[in-house]
Amino acid sequence: MKKNLTINDISRMAGISIRTVSRVINKDPKVKVSTREQVQKIIDDTGFEVNILAKGLRVKRTNTLVVFVAQHEDHYWGAFHNEILYEMMKEAKRRNYRLVISSSSAESYKEDVNDGFYMLKHGMVDGAVMFDIMKGDPRTTFLRNKKIPFVIIGKDLDYFDTSYVDLDNRYAGFLGAQYLVSRGRKRIVFMVGNQEFNNNPERAAGFLEFFQTQEAIKNKAVGQTISRVHSIRIAYEETKRILDDPNSDQPDAFFVSGDERALGVYRAVQEKGLKIPEDVAVLGIDNIRMGEYFHPPITTIDQSIPSFVENSFNILFKQLENSEAPGKRVLITPVIQERRSV
Repeated sequence: MKKNLTINDISRMAGISIRTVSRVINKDPKVKVSTREQVQKIIDDTGFEVNILAKGLRVKRTNTLVVFVAQHEDHYWGAFHNEILYEMMKEAKRRNYRLVISSSSAESYKEDVNDGFYMLKHGMVDGAVMFDIMKGDPRTTFLRNKKIPFVIIGKDLDYFDTSYVDLDNRYAGFLGAQYLVSRGRKRIVFMVGNQEFNNNPERAAGFLEFFQTQEAIKNKAVGQTISRVHSIRIAYEETKRILDDPNSDQPDAFFVSGDERALGVYRAVQEKGLKIPEDVAVLGIDNIRMGEYFHPPITTIDQSIPSFVENSFNILFKQLENSEAPGKRVLITPVIQERRSV
């Protein structure tokens, strides 16, 4: 087997032009089947491998996207992030693209050789998807200033023309409170994450807004929010603190901004000898797959991961095709996924 073959060698062996070989490699559907099969056989027989970087330089595409995820405590993402990343990988593969996962922080960014922002700056990837946005996020400013195609999973509150796909978080908070009250719950605690991230204040605002409605007043329902609950451990500790407080008006429902964090609520409730949902209801947000296997299976607000991925990729690829494409913003409507925890 010959080593270090070039596209020129394949062209000579096949007796066709370099341009035609390039079209075969790039899967041009207009190439005749017989020609494609001839070139592919030579490639297979010789073990020729395409130099992806060189190919990208010629066509000004690397067929690679970078996805930025933030690190939380001792891990980079939770179950929701895992599931959406899995769907992104499938969609990227369907579009003949690869994904590079890069850790990042909403408070700063790096440009060292191992960082996704370095890759973007030096043309090693074509565009970016970004999670976990904060107000005043410097990463958004960097991407805009460099005119790099990108889409945000979450809401950008700093610019009017950036592209993002997000859950209608205000309505999600409102819907959760409304649903719990409709099921007879009157004292509801809503646990949300860090207020610096744009989705959490909106969810909390929607939740509290419901308790100003006639429906809530008629049912004598009250709600309170607890912020900075961004892990299973903190959810457990906060629930335990509330249930162990003899002076508190004990809640009959916990609404948790994240199914995974609801595991902490489950443990604290069950350690107290209480039953879900007979004594205390638990409602989540995300509709992660493992939610079906909670005991009991958790009722949750579905974020529709397929819609997130489809919309974000459609937006990003329009930017890749046309650098002047206007920004687009999509809000996903939350829907209750009923199981057995309410």
